[in-house]
Amino acid sequence: MACAHRDHPMTQQPLAQPPLAAGHWRLVDLAAVFMAFTLPLPTALGSIATVLLLLSWLLSRRWGEQFQRWRAVPTALWATALLLMFVIGTTYSAGTAHGVSNFMGKYAKLLLIPVLIMALTHPVWRRRAIHAFFLGAVIATALSYLRFFNWVPASLHESVVQGHIHFGTIMAFAAYGLARKAFEPGRWRWLWAAIALWMTFDLLYVNIARTGYVIVFALIVLLAWQRFKLRGLVIGALGAAVLAGVAFTAFPVAKTRLELAVQNIQQYQQFERTRDGNLNTNSLGLRLQFWHNSLRLIAQHPIAGTGTGSLHEEYGKLVAGTHTLDAVNPHNEYLSTTVQLGVIGLALLLGMGIAAWRDGRKLPAIERDTLHGVIVTIAVGSLFNSLLLDVNEGRFFVVMLGLLLAAVASLARQHANDGSSSPPAPRVARMLDGAD
Repeated sequence: MACAHRDHPMTQQPLAQPPLAAGHWRLVDLAAVFMAFTLPLPTALGSIATVLLLLSWLLSRRWGEQFQRWRAVPTALWATALLLMFVIGTTYSAGTAHGVSNFMGKYAKLLLIPVLIMALTHPVWRRRAIHAFFLGAVIATALSYLRFFNWVPASLHESVVQGHIHFGTIMAFAAYGLARKAFEPGRWRWLWAAIALWMTFDLLYVNIARTGYVIVFALIVLLAWQRFKLRGLVIGALGAAVLAGVAFTAFPVAKTRLELAVQNIQQYQQFERTRDGNLNTNSLGLRLQFWHNSLRLIAQHPIAGTGTGSLHEEYGKLVAGTHTLDAVNPHNEYLSTTVQLGVIGLALLLGMGIAAWRDGRKLPAIERDTLHGVIVTIAVGSLFNSLLLDVNEGRFFVVMLGLLLAAVASLARQHANDGSSSPPAPRVARMLDGAD
């Protein structure tokens, strides 16, 4: 472990620190790998991994060095600020004590972004964590196929694969990530491409995740743009359109989900005209209704919102005496954050995303593209779901950001020690990528 720390000396450290206890840092690294592995898998595993990661981080010490790493990555600062705003939001929340504590517990996962950035100093362990995520995604996809062919007991169908929104979101990104790896030279590139196609087919043919459908089409456009720039936008759009056409006409599940979406919208339009009946079984209609009413709440408290965990109570007051179904969250992360924290919270959320995109540009090409893929996955998915609030999808977002941006902290510290004020040259970045 001493060699690893020699590669990453502490910025502006006048005196050498005593050797770091190897077991402590190794525990953090192992916990991060386990955490990444659990992201596509059942929730209980992820909860265990979170506890292990936080405990091992608290034991890792070297707080001066960790502070320097935190300060070197703007995304870590934005994530900390957003988390603090949610904490402040508890002081003026209109929600119940249970609602406030429940929501605050879910948003506390934002802490994992700076924790991983501070703790993961070694490129080898960052690479292992990313590989562990893809391994978990392969296992989750295999379980999905096994369930589809009824090769697992019916009693286990709901437990072997997570909810369809979680599964669709993460599998869409995993397919993109492996497809991106397939563009890199190496003997495994055809295997990565084959697995990416295998995952995409499972997502579109087997599963019902409409959010996953939209995300995978968006990621196709992103990947084409990353590889072929402006003409890639045309290539990607055409490719996504062709795949969508095939899926929605030839794949029974996807076709049924599209037809249901059209019916949902027609029923919502009918309800808006007549106010007859309700939308309790209309998923898209409910989302449209949630979004409309959330905008009404935002108009009432635009600056700082109604506080963390307040949406359920405030929404209930707004729709009292109507046929409208009550809402715990509006199934849109941008609206959810703005209702609770106002435009201040929305600015912090968007600022974190923009900072992450810009930080990613400091990374080697494949890591940069992968990070941008994470951001697009969550940005698109958050249009239809409150992904940061949701346990699994939110954990995926913060963990992947932390894992990938930990390399930015290492580059910044190396750059500071080199005494240069210009970004590392691309050749150096590629060398680090190879070492990673």
